[in-house]
Amino acid sequence: MAKSSGAVGRFRLDDALAFLETYPFSRVGAERVTAEAACGRWLRSDVVAPGSLPRFDCAAMDGFALRSADALEGRAVSLHVSQVIMAGRLGQPVAAGEAARIFTGAAMPPGADCVVMQEDAELRGTEVTLCRKPGVRRHIRPVGEDVRRDELILSAGHRLGPGELALLAALDVATVQVSRAPKVALISTGDELAAPERELGPGQIRDTNRPLLARLLAGCGADVTDLGICADEPEHLLRRLTEAAPGHDLIVSTGGASVGLADHMSGLVARRGAVEFWRLQMRPGKPVGFGDIDDCPVLVLPGNPVAALVDFILIGRMILARLLDLPLPLSPAWRLPLGRAHAKPAGRTDVLLGRIETGPEGRSCAMPLVQQGSANVAALARAEILIVLTPDMTEIAEGGIVEVVPIRDGVPRRVGRPPV
Repeated sequence: MAKSSGAVGRFRLDDALAFLETYPFSRVGAERVTAEAACGRWLRSDVVAPGSLPRFDCAAMDGFALRSADALEGRAVSLHVSQVIMAGRLGQPVAAGEAARIFTGAAMPPGADCVVMQEDAELRGTEVTLCRKPGVRRHIRPVGEDVRRDELILSAGHRLGPGELALLAALDVATVQVSRAPKVALISTGDELAAPERELGPGQIRDTNRPLLARLLAGCGADVTDLGICADEPEHLLRRLTEAAPGHDLIVSTGGASVGLADHMSGLVARRGAVEFWRLQMRPGKPVGFGDIDDCPVLVLPGNPVAALVDFILIGRMILARLLDLPLPLSPAWRLPLGRAHAKPAGRTDVLLGRIETGPEGRSCAMPLVQQGSANVAALARAEILIVLTPDMTEIAEGGIVEVVPIRDGVPRRVGRPPV
């Protein structure tokens, strides 16, 4: 990876994101996988429909397939029911004066050009009487109504979910080219941290950030290597990081990002690479570092869990987007009315934990949680969105439009900057 200037300073969030958009990341490359194994992965090449959907003209309703010329306006018509056509079976041609009992999804028989719904007909034995002439809607799904052959159905950079996999299955697309899952090493630092299997000592706390970040990384499609907890011992930490660097596309550490005697990460990164930015004009999440160790990008997140969450979603997801070579600009953040008025200083980005609620007029709104502390673990369980208040905002009234980023969907989004 080419080294950049290595500048360290006080950045705004939009400066940091703009920097990451041009940073010379090494892309993770592509691989071809089965469609079944592609859920959550990012397409690397376009997918064109190899056939049409539906593949044949089919009934859109349960009813009777017949020739529209046999349905006379203003008078009851009785037709002979010559056959029953179930879905998955082919029928025989329908002659004049005949009808075929047909079920939803079954192929239309030759000769029939409309379906009369069963609610508009009376069946007695092998005779059906039409109670109503077919209208403009003929209740037929024609070939290609859903997808036409050679149509672009999914574009490169699209993330595959259950709906996309259903579409691929319907079109017999067996394999797709996707970005390789980025290999991310995750490590927590701090003498105060204890792993779940260890008894808590005096002044120690459980490591909540690693399980939090591991799930967030996996939700973005990353292949996570858990490096566990490392004590505040600089040489040991440096050895762990340099051992991880060659086999990973990214290292994410949590703890050791703020100013203090035990915070070694900035110095360690600078010894084996470059620190690119360090302190953001943002709350929570001000102390965050980015750089590289032995050409492996490193994201240094704060130890407070809410701050770590905010920095990962707003910054870490952008890094993963660049590693995955996703098209820029990214999808914009959602924009919703704020559910409760909020004041903040000018020039700083404030990020609030929140939920989507129904406002007084029945519209969805972004409602900040009452408790917003950067170490408030209980708030993490209640929050479903981040509400991003940009530096130009100071007094945001109830109903004012704000940027909103979902916490759990794993999609990198463009935030904190004017829309393009």
